[in-house]
Amino acid sequence: MHTPEFKTVAVFGCGTIGSSWAGLFAARGLNVRMYDASAEAVALGQRRAQRAAEDLLPEEDTARRAAHERIRTVRSVKELLDGADFVQESVLERYAIKREAHEAIERHAAPQALIASSSSGLLAHRMQEGLAHPERFFIAHPFNPPHLIPLVELVPGPRTSEAVLQSAHRFYAALEKIPVVVRKEIPGHLANRLAAAVWREAIDLVASGAASLEDVDKALYAGPGLRWAFMGQHQIYHLNGGKGGYAQFFDHFGPQIEGYLKDMASWTEIPAAARQEVLAQMQASVAGRDMQELESARDTKLAALLKTIYAEPEVPARA
Repeated sequence: MHTPEFKTVAVFGCGTIGSSWAGLFAARGLNVRMYDASAEAVALGQRRAQRAAEDLLPEEDTARRAAHERIRTVRSVKELLDGADFVQESVLERYAIKREAHEAIERHAAPQALIASSSSGLLAHRMQEGLAHPERFFIAHPFNPPHLIPLVELVPGPRTSEAVLQSAHRFYAALEKIPVVVRKEIPGHLANRLAAAVWREAIDLVASGAASLEDVDKALYAGPGLRWAFMGQHQIYHLNGGKGGYAQFFDHFGPQIEGYLKDMASWTEIPAAARQEVLAQMQASVAGRDMQELESARDTKLAALLKTIYAEPEVPARA
């Protein structure tokens, strides 16, 4: 693992994503400052960040205590940005709210500080429009929870410096993230678009009566989901093609899959009846378990999976 080239990170926004980012940064040895307009959000975010750091560290007091001490909360944007060389903004997913945060950041950030937005689907060029230094701004979208799931999607705007993008790529890779670059601005970036395509079919399968919600979910996590943890769909089908690889897969299985595609859901607005059906089945499926219990179970399994698959992360260099 390389040493991160930035040492002090400002986390602007202390919600679920911001606090998870803060925990990751602290666990990897960085100094972290956290700020939110809500004092209650800051206090809750710090506790979440400390728990997130613990997920990544050995069960011994020294390392965890040191990570806790690296997480500081502040009361102003000026204090947040004082000495910070990297900013991870994670405020609400609204252009107006993002713009207000970015304007405040630019007033106080050092000229060389990079500004990354955790936006999951907004367009980078629109957020660059009001910036004095748009060349240092880019989107760095994680998958939730950021401290556990390695993916981070880097989305430059048209005015983002290539040197800044390369620096960000090195930084996240040094934190044991797996950065991917989205060169074309598209709503949802890469991963959320892929997830949305699967979700549409998952909803339709339940609503049409093809299978129960629980069995549709099982079909994903006990089948293709296992391979998706370490291999993408293109590589999977390349291997499924036998000696002829991907080309043979297209020839042998392409026509069959085209038949599936013709029969699959193609709606672009979620049908009201389908929504009602999946919500009713989800309520029955969770059987009264609250969100904290479900999140804890998810994170425990994620941590165990990551230790197995990414014990020594293989992060390919970007071309």
